[in-house]
Amino acid sequence: MMHFNPLLDVLNKLLERSELKIADYAQAIRDARKLLGENFRAGGEILELLQQHAEFIDKLLQHLWENSKISSNRATLIAVGGYGRRELHPASDIDLMVLLTETPGEECRERLSAFITLLWDIGLDVGHSVRTLDECLEEAQRDLTVITNLIEARYLSGNDSLFMRLQAAIAPERMWSSHEFFLAKLEEQQKRHLKFGDTSHRVEPNLKEGRGGLRDIQTIGWVTLREYGTFSLQELYEKRLLEYDEFETLRAGRELLWRIRFALHELAKRKEDRLLFDYQRNLAHTFGHTDDTDNAAVEAFMQRYYRTITELERLSEMLMGIFRQKILTLHPPPPEMLGEWYQKRGNLISVNSPDVFVLYPTALLEMFLLLQMTPGVTGLTPDTIRLIRHNLHRIDAGFRQQSRHRQLFIQILRQPKGITFVMRLMNRYGILAAYIPAFANIVGRMQYDLFHMYTVDEHTLFVVRNLRRYSTALGAQELPFCAEVFNTLRNPELLYLAGLFHDIAKGRKGDHSELGAKDAFVFCREHGLNLHDASLVGWLVRNHLLMSLTAQRKDISDPAVVQEFAEHVASQSRLDGLFLLTIADIRGTNPTLWNGWKQALLHELYHATRNLLRNRTAISHESTLLIEEKRHAALEQLLQEGFRERDCQSLWERFGSDYHLLHSVESVIWHTRHILRQGGENPTVIQIRRTLSGSSNVIFVYARDRDDLFTRVLSSMEQLNLNVVQARIVSTTDSHDLYTLHVLGPANQVITSPSELQQIADTLQANLEREKPCRPVHRKPRILRHFNVVTRIIFSQQAEKGLTLMEINAGDMPGLLSRLGEAMDGLGIRVHNARINTLGEQAQDIFYITTRSGERITDEAQQDVIRKTLEKALKD
Repeated sequence: MMHFNPLLDVLNKLLERSELKIADYAQAIRDARKLLGENFRAGGEILELLQQHAEFIDKLLQHLWENSKISSNRATLIAVGGYGRRELHPASDIDLMVLLTETPGEECRERLSAFITLLWDIGLDVGHSVRTLDECLEEAQRDLTVITNLIEARYLSGNDSLFMRLQAAIAPERMWSSHEFFLAKLEEQQKRHLKFGDTSHRVEPNLKEGRGGLRDIQTIGWVTLREYGTFSLQELYEKRLLEYDEFETLRAGRELLWRIRFALHELAKRKEDRLLFDYQRNLAHTFGHTDDTDNAAVEAFMQRYYRTITELERLSEMLMGIFRQKILTLHPPPPEMLGEWYQKRGNLISVNSPDVFVLYPTALLEMFLLLQMTPGVTGLTPDTIRLIRHNLHRIDAGFRQQSRHRQLFIQILRQPKGITFVMRLMNRYGILAAYIPAFANIVGRMQYDLFHMYTVDEHTLFVVRNLRRYSTALGAQELPFCAEVFNTLRNPELLYLAGLFHDIAKGRKGDHSELGAKDAFVFCREHGLNLHDASLVGWLVRNHLLMSLTAQRKDISDPAVVQEFAEHVASQSRLDGLFLLTIADIRGTNPTLWNGWKQALLHELYHATRNLLRNRTAISHESTLLIEEKRHAALEQLLQEGFRERDCQSLWERFGSDYHLLHSVESVIWHTRHILRQGGENPTVIQIRRTLSGSSNVIFVYARDRDDLFTRVLSSMEQLNLNVVQARIVSTTDSHDLYTLHVLGPANQVITSPSELQQIADTLQANLEREKPCRPVHRKPRILRHFNVVTRIIFSQQAEKGLTLMEINAGDMPGLLSRLGEAMDGLGIRVHNARINTLGEQAQDIFYITTRSGERITDEAQQDVIRKTLEKALKD
């Protein structure tokens, strides 16, 4: 029973007036919602607040309906949706249905239109439908959404007998039986989960539509209403479908989501169900998390949210399973015994008595191995899921130390199928966190950035899935070379263990790679792995970022870079494992991160390192051989095309010795062909092609050197919204520059359209010819505005090459490269090579630079001037 409603005082004071205007109603609504917000912030009970809001709107609508001159004999005003359930958040739609006895005449339509218009004018966001009873029943018969709205409909005003006729006509015995309704809702839920990524753990989750969200709880309520005639969760407990602690978990979880949604509406000042970065920090503060050091408040709040969602997901799955048994399974098949402790019930496995986990705790792990080994099973029975939840405490230190349990865990990882499936179940039911205590710390842990799309535990399981996928036919089709390397592994379970532990120390103080490596090594040794295998797993965890950083942030065409990487890797088994883990990690971090360009870089580094490990050739000798090999291969093709050897050699001499190290044979042929064909003293050449692997587009620009050439070329790329992933710049001895740019389109896709390719060439040509470089203007995307990335600029020297390496870590922003280019032009800096890389909200770019006269920049005072100038350019 609802208590005193202070919002009605606002309405009563309004209705005391003799004459009311639209502005009076609108102000009363604003006053009521302001009071509602104040009561929320004062700690008011959330369900009561939602019901008070609904009651206020009820009374207001009843008053307006009575004054609308719409015939109460012919029409009924009905509340539907969340408003019908009395779950009305501050900015939620007011969902209404006007039910008519007959098709309305012109006068009735005009009055209905005037009524709805009035509701909008006074500030109510109204969703409405107008139907006769027959039309309503016809729609309900064929549309799941309509019948769902109707079964929770609530009478407001008008012809109450018409409303009763509607309720009688939509009863389960007349349409949408409990059986039909449940099947339809189950299918609807599955489609919704797929639409929202089949995971609740995205960094900007939808608290309504995602797994374990409010819609899942509502689905439970709708099924309960259709089967038992009540929407109350209390009914599930009274019907013994839920135990009391489960009921309390469900109720408390729903209340937390309601409170978050309420606060979200207040912050957004509109209907909003997504926990966008825009609101996460303020929400964290609202819910008592105030330590903003290293985003601790946001991450703590979001971990609370994710852990709540995980609990609700478990309960939702269990309840839907119970409903399936009670509603769909009228004549269940007899159970099939699976050994002493288990039985197969249809396509599910269950324990054969409620005390199995008490008598035989080993079953808490063994049943997941059984899931992998039993054909035709898809999961566990609801009762078994409930028993797991109640017996998780049995997985304690003593349980973890038993050799049988350690053998079982390794056996699960050695099975030919079902590894990803059971790992996800073990995480969902809390087994992983109980068996590997360090894993509990990463359950629901988010990282407040754009780089990591999922919580750490979800990401970890995606990585394990990606590793496992290499062994499947689908994986071989997606990544054939990875599948080939995977098939050479001696013990694939070592790779799965590395995947499971690679981020397990996230959120702890210290280097998570080092801490995770120690955890992994100890776990492996405790689980019977020999010293070599345990060391390999630890090494992979410790170095799981090494290959990605080397490929994306260093120049892997430089033999010295590959040599350094190869010396660190040292063995083929390490290289194979690191290669496979790196790709699985990138693909499991964020779906937008993986592209053909990254794949090509990693493949190139893998093959170059493998050759070094096989041949162990000295670096200087290797470089000389490589240059000669590339020259001969390029010359062979160019001579066949009719070019003269002396012209080719003369051009290459002007490029310098590093040119052949930096570029592939195909690129050398391509550059030489077009530059020599163009001829003249000061040719300008612009050409575009795709790489042979199809991983990116390549643009080369050959032009007379000028102070602002770098800015002109890079600003053209930004003007075209192209993503520059690598820029190689060669300066010739006759004052020309050769730019070779690897680029991807706006969605990180290779550009194939001839018209788009021509547009790129035309834009470049125009910008090279114009008097001043074009600085593109872009609006900063919403999602980037919430990350304050501190700009860091670090200098180091490559004395043997006569270059200074300048590494810039800064917040990504529109026009970043042209800003840097303009600033470097003003400082008299020449860029010889560049590595462009963006990770989420961070740009991590590396430039190989000298002064305009070709000298390294070693003076610290000069470096400080450069640093301050570039930082200012990125702030303006």
